[in-house]
This record gives sequence, C-alpha cells and structure tokens, in this order.
Amino acid sequence: MHNPMMHLNECLTQLRSLFQAPEQLSIYDISSTSSEERQAVSTLTGLINRSQPEVYLIYNQDDRFWLEQIPDSLPRRSMSVSGGDVLGALIQEYRTRIKGIVIYDPAQQDTLNLATTIAGLRDGFVADPELAASLQQQYHLPVIDDLRNYQWRSRLHMYRWAQQSFLRDTNNLLLAGLTPEGLTPLRSLLVATRAFVYWLDARKYVPEPQVDWLSERALFKEILANYPAGALHLGWFPDEGSGVQLTSQHALPVYASDYYQNLEVWLSLPMADMPLPVAPAVQASKAPQKKTYLSFTISDGDNIQYCQHRLLQLWRDNVRGSLPLGWTISPALPYFAPSLAKYYLESATANDELIAAPSGAGYMFPSHWPTQHMQDFLDDTGEMMQAMGLSTLEVLDTDFLHGLGLLPFSITGMGFLNKRLQRTFTSLLTPDGLRGILSGAGTFWACWHLANKVPWYQSLGLAMSVEQTVQLITTTAKIRRQRPLFLNIYVLAWRMSPSTLLEVMARLGDEYELVLPRDLLAMLAQTL
Repeated sequence: MHNPMMHLNECLTQLRSLFQAPEQLSIYDISSTSSEERQAVSTLTGLINRSQPEVYLIYNQDDRFWLEQIPDSLPRRSMSVSGGDVLGALIQEYRTRIKGIVIYDPAQQDTLNLATTIAGLRDGFVADPELAASLQQQYHLPVIDDLRNYQWRSRLHMYRWAQQSFLRDTNNLLLAGLTPEGLTPLRSLLVATRAFVYWLDARKYVPEPQVDWLSERALFKEILANYPAGALHLGWFPDEGSGVQLTSQHALPVYASDYYQNLEVWLSLPMADMPLPVAPAVQASKAPQKKTYLSFTISDGDNIQYCQHRLLQLWRDNVRGSLPLGWTISPALPYFAPSLAKYYLESATANDELIAAPSGAGYMFPSHWPTQHMQDFLDDTGEMMQAMGLSTLEVLDTDFLHGLGLLPFSITGMGFLNKRLQRTFTSLLTPDGLRGILSGAGTFWACWHLANKVPWYQSLGLAMSVEQTVQLITTTAKIRRQRPLFLNIYVLAWRMSPSTLLEVMARLGDEYELVLPRDLLAMLAQTL
C-alpha cells in the first residue's frame, strides 16, 4: 500500500520555504583554498545559511557570472579575505552558531558523508583530522564527533549504522547521494537542510553477513523506503541506470546536483514570472520537401549542475544563435535557481529551442515509476513545461539488464518504448502544450510514430565527435532512401558544442537542412 504522492511543485516549494530571502550577501573567494579547507568552508556555509542565506562562495568563474544575474536590489559586499583565510574569518564572524567540528576519517573516505549528515543534525561543520586539530588549537572549538573512533568493518557497515542512528532525524523532504571523493559543493545545502547523505551502489547484490545479511543494493532500497513518494533525490549515484531505477520505483525524482554551488542561496531568491521563449525561426506549419531534415538535441539538461556550469559554457559559444539547436533544460530549474532559468529564457534566440529534459518534472524512468503516482508526476510536468513555454519533451527509460546494473549501457539506447505509457504521457500533457516526445539517448536506428496524434521519435546518437556524427547521419541517409527523411540526433553535451555542430553541417553539404526539433517533429507528423 502506497501513501499519496507529494506533488513535486509542492515539494520544491517546501524546499524553497526553508530559506528566507537574503537581506545581504557576503562574497568570499575560495577558488585558491585547499580542498580540505573548501570542504570545511562549504559545510560551515550551510550552517550559516540555514534559515536565511548570508554567504555566497566563489568556487570558480561561473560563480562570478551568476552573481551578476542576481538583481541589484540585493546588497552584496566582497570580503577582503580569500583563500586559506576564509575559514577563520567565518568562524570568528559566526562563532555563536557553531556547536563544533565533526571529524571524518581519511582512511574511511565514506565517513565524509556521515560527517555531513551529523554536522547538519548537530549544528557543526566537517573537517579532516589535521585541519580539526589546528582549528581546535586556534579557536577552541569542541569536537562533536570523531569518526576515527568507530570500528566499522566496511563502508556498508558504516552506512547501516548511519541509517539506524540518524535517518529518522533527518529531513524527509530530500536525501542525497554524494561521492566521498573530491569536493562536492552540494554539501552546504545538505547541512543547511539536515539531509541524509549516502553513497551506495545498486549493482552490488552480495550480502555481508556482519551487516544483517544486507547488500549495498538492499540497504539502498531500505533507505529510499523511508521517504514519501515525491521526495527529492539530489546528488547522484555510482551507477546511473540502477540508481535511477530504484529511485523511480520509490517515486523519488532525481536532480543531479552534486557539484551545484551556492544552492541554498539560489533557492532563497524569489521566483519571478518566467519570460516565454522567442518565436521559432521556422514556423511549424512548413510543408516538408523531398530532402533530409536534421535537428540536434543537446543532452543533460535534467542535470541542474550542468545548467550552472557546462551549459553556460556552451551557451556562450559565439556560434550559438547562428544555427537551429535544441537544448534540454530542467522544467524544475525555476524552483532551484530562478535567476538561471530567467537568464536562459531571456537570452535564447529564435534558433534556440528549450526542451523539457528527462523525463519531465524530474529525472525518472517511466517503466519503473509507480502507476498510482504517474498522473501526479505528469500533472506537475505539464504545469512546469507550460510555465517555461516548452512544447517538446525528452524522455529516457531503461531496459532490464541496464536497470539492474548488469550492463553498463542500455541495449535500447534508454528508449521510451512502452506504447501504453507513451499514450499516457501524450494524453495528459497535450492539454498543457506538448507537441512532441523525443525518446532515448540515441541508437543507430531512428524510428517514429504517432501516439495520440503526437509524434514520438527515437533519436539517433549518441553524437560524441564531428567525424562520428557525420558518419552516423550520412550512413542513415544512404540506408533510408525515402524523402523527406527526418533525423533527430541526440548530442552529448560534454563532448560537443555549437561550434562542432556547425562543423558537422559544413561537412554534410546542401542536401541536408537543419531545423529545430519541434519543427522537425511537426513536419514529420504531416507525413504520418
């Protein structure tokens, strides 16, 4: 028996409501700080920003760019301290809020996640032993807990202990999977919201006798079962396919965000009415001619940290705007970061189509999402797409072996192949303006049909280089001799850019015409 699902727009609104709008932001540059100190500064900033953000951190140049997008009405001051002096300055300024330090064990790296959870619950921040010793001597800070003192037999044993000791006290609105290796700036938000943090691999099925005969996969499922349907899963997973399969089965949407910076600040800023995209460069009513039409859809928009970093780099490519491109973007971005969403919507040209990223209101696999929660999910998706003026939806799904983590890739190209679910999506989303569905992360064979009179398209791909993309298109055009021919190519955002796609078109020649994905789908629908 399942409890009713919390609507995702309500969950996101609740998350935003944890933070009052800031009165002033103090800007600290930690770009040259050591990784150990940045970890401490990040978690301490989460404590400082808990109810009303006051501190904005400069990790890299992206943070400077986005800071300029915050309305001038919010006062800000750039602090003179930087680098290794920032941590001490924050401790002195906010000493009364700090209960102490949680020391993690570098010999057991996953204790960093446990330390983050404890710091959130007990009003502390995280440090490694060497840094903690220095801070104790200099500022006389107490130690909340020293995780070197525990004798866990394995990382699974530690996460089991964390589950039994702390999970019930954490915020049931959200949880996060975070790699314990390297700096993950999301930790500031997780301390601020008192979230549970873990890193379990759903591909590990072998139970450990000393941990109640549990496997990592089994404990993963137990932790997810603690959350109500609709709770938010932030961060990421050791393996995408098996991780998203399990979160989907528990009706928890995923928002990849482990490297998202200053998220509690962005959540605290007021949501403004989103500007609608500019009119399309090519009208959807255009009649197709006997030629090959192409469209490019750029991946990874569901990843909200991508929207903060890599998408910004691609967006500032001088070529953008000179050729039609489809850009996936999270429909939930106006909740997480209104200023980011507003920037992309306002600066989009007539040659930029923003497309709802997988698989709507959040990343999920439709074939594993509980049936009783599907309408709520699609209601939220429709509302969010309509608010951003999005008419095309990208959907990813998984197959049996990929979803279980038994294969590192999907033999179906992560295609959304279930026709019953396709009809469900189109029937519920068409009233909100849905005009087409793009399926999968790309295969060597494109296919298409109508679902409730809405075009569904299994994309070609995954495009990862100029040479491979040209070969994929020309080979497909030779094999499929019918004209007009409609080819949408799914493009890997981490490898390609507007400039490389312009090079692709230069090598293809005049027999190919590039259009926006929505226009390609509209013309395709006329032929079906």
